[in-house]
Amino acid sequence: MFNLFEYLEIVVPDVEAIEKIYRVSSIVSLEEVLSDLRSNPVCCLAVRDSGDGYLNLKNRRLDTAYHVFYVMVRATDLNSSAARLLAKRQAMATAIKLFDRMKLDAVDFGDPLHGFNDNRIDYAEIGPIGRNYVGYSFSFLVEQGFN
Repeated sequence: MFNLFEYLEIVVPDVEAIEKIYRVSSIVSLEEVLSDLRSNPVCCLAVRDSGDGYLNLKNRRLDTAYHVFYVMVRATDLNSSAARLLAKRQAMATAIKLFDRMKLDAVDFGDPLHGFNDNRIDYAEIGPIGRNYVGYSFSFLVEQGFN
């Protein structure tokens, strides 16, 4: 099974904007993320390290998993719509950089992200969270075979 957190832990250093990555596997870890946001990284990721999905045991024995991560950027002034919009744009641009890298790592069988489906990547606006954070959650599918 593909582990999104482990993958992004390797990839994140290549994306300059991201200062911190958090593993979110339960409500308790989410609460820890929210309290740690007070340390004020400008841009961070929260990644669900396990997800839901579905198995296809009839045809090709596929495990199709739903994966989610959140890009959060601290707005300089939460009362300013221009500052919030700028932070949201930075969050989206950061996510696009991550997805571009993911597409490169999904080209051939044996690549770390083989089975990544970039036909549909859902996103939803989040925030404000913590101390002035806004951004987006992103969800997508990864389909991998198993024996």
